[in-house]
Amino acid sequence: MIQFVLNSLKIIQYQILYYFLGFFAIIDDLKNREHNKFNIVSKRGKVAVITGGARGIGLEVVKKLAQCGMHIIIGCRNIEAGQKIFQQQIFSDVSIEIYELDLKSFTSVSRFAQKILFRHNQVHLLINNAGVMFVPYEKCEDGYEAHWTINYLSHFLLTELLLPVLKTSGSNNENARIINVSSCAHEASPLIDFDKISKRKGYIPTAAYAKSKLAQLISTKYYDKKLSNSNVQVLAVHPGIVDTELFNGTLLKKTMPWILRYICKTPEEGSRCITYACVSPKLEGHGGYYANCQSVKNLPYADDDKIQLELYNTSKVMVEHFLM
Repeated sequence: MIQFVLNSLKIIQYQILYYFLGFFAIIDDLKNREHNKFNIVSKRGKVAVITGGARGIGLEVVKKLAQCGMHIIIGCRNIEAGQKIFQQQIFSDVSIEIYELDLKSFTSVSRFAQKILFRHNQVHLLINNAGVMFVPYEKCEDGYEAHWTINYLSHFLLTELLLPVLKTSGSNNENARIINVSSCAHEASPLIDFDKISKRKGYIPTAAYAKSKLAQLISTKYYDKKLSNSNVQVLAVHPGIVDTELFNGTLLKKTMPWILRYICKTPEEGSRCITYACVSPKLEGHGGYYANCQSVKNLPYADDDKIQLELYNTSKVMVEHFLM
């Protein structure tokens, strides 16, 4: 009974914290609206890989990368649905490949990477975009909690598998880039307890989501330092508070769905900073954390060298079977 009460209080605490974070993030989006702009940059002949590119923000990113002339490889769970979308007239001249990718499965991630590497000897851009938010407790195929697996760990594995080709695709004049779509929600995360990542007891969806987004940011900071001399740079992006399917099931969507149209960015607006991080020459050689096409601050915890290394080593152990 006591544990139930304590857990209920924590849930309320997270709800309040999210409302505060969301409020200030919306204010920031409105205040910096004029900075949230994307300019087309020619990237003809370059290859981009994106997860979750068939809907929401990811689809809008694909549209912008297509305007840049890139060849785009999309990983999505439902290939048939993705193919229907990209059969539209707007994509008639766009060079696109679509492969199955289920981020709940490391086997699926590995197969996706193998298909890419079999067909391409260069990858200039990796966008780790797909994700889930506030889902009920679930252990995925490989034994880890869903937020951790889908938002962070499967993308970590994909990054590791594609890293060799990313390194050889970058040059002294133009780095290859890895973009992790994170969130201001990382600020709500408790410090990561690596021994309790997938525990069911005391599970709180809002805490699990925040933790996965913090892990993305910590990983970004670690990789960007680690790869500083290898023609690869790594950036994390908070796209803003965007009205997408991620809000399905949330209290706000259930009680006041109409309000999201007025206070949130559209998926197109949310895609601008992501695409800016992907192609802007202004960011050449500059990794880090961005929102509204500007560098922003993150939790100091994400900059701790020991935490970064512990997360990296722990993550490698979790996926080691698929890195052999």
